[in-house]
Amino acid sequence: MGTSTSSSGGKGGSPFDPEWLAPDTSPGNGDPGDDAPPGDTDGDGDGDGNDSGSDASQGGAGQDDAAYAPNRRFANARSQMSAYLAGGGRESLRSATKSMVNKGMGGAKRAASTMRGTAKGAGALGEFLASARDRSDARVADWVDRARQANLSADDLILELVKEVLPDAGSTDDESLRNAAAEALGQLYELNPGIDIFSLTDTQIHDVMAITIASDVCNRMDLQLGQTYERLKYSPEQIQLYRKDIREYVQSEVRVVMERRGPASRDPKQLAYEVLQSTLEVFAS
Repeated sequence: MGTSTSSSGGKGGSPFDPEWLAPDTSPGNGDPGDDAPPGDTDGDGDGDGNDSGSDASQGGAGQDDAAYAPNRRFANARSQMSAYLAGGGRESLRSATKSMVNKGMGGAKRAASTMRGTAKGAGALGEFLASARDRSDARVADWVDRARQANLSADDLILELVKEVLPDAGSTDDESLRNAAAEALGQLYELNPGIDIFSLTDTQIHDVMAITIASDVCNRMDLQLGQTYERLKYSPEQIQLYRKDIREYVQSEVRVVMERRGPASRDPKQLAYEVLQSTLEVFAS
């Protein structure tokens, strides 16, 4: 689930968001400060006795104080993930994602803000694919013409398209997003080997965006909860089966949200943010 190694998470009293994640308030970019609906920022209420400090996901007044994470904020999520791997089923998996979002990431709204790069990337990919189809942007149309002339294989075309839409800025988050976008486009080709990626329907574009968001959420889970896999004595084959199940679960939730919200918005970037936050709200509830 991604290429990054797992993290032990920030220490108690440290900010939920890293210092380099500067606020982005440009209009219409899907930033949580624009038009996004308020998230479900209640605590998960299912502490395991290991997590000290108050739940930092309370919204409203005191939001600045809630910018700092409690101690061992991912401990309960990892405990629930261990229960899932031990045969606890989807109920344990849902408990793990709920605790990860609420306590580990400070609630759905803050988690969506932290992961706003995911929404921006998925939105940019959707916007590019729509422009390629409609030839509404001269720069995109010129790139598409050159790509067609190069007669690239599907794998090479995916790599070039991701490189064009999501330039590598060198961070772990950028790498995760690029991998997520490549996976989404790869799944599209697996389902439709003869598809013209530059002539996708709105539904197909929305599905690519949904899978990109879902894959990056899974990468985040792997980063924060991956120690659970490292500590247990499962074979690589068993671990991959569990990871496949997790991906299917996350993708199904994101797709449901996308289907509900997709027709209501034609702006891919705003749509991507709304889908990300709404999905995190589902996980947090």
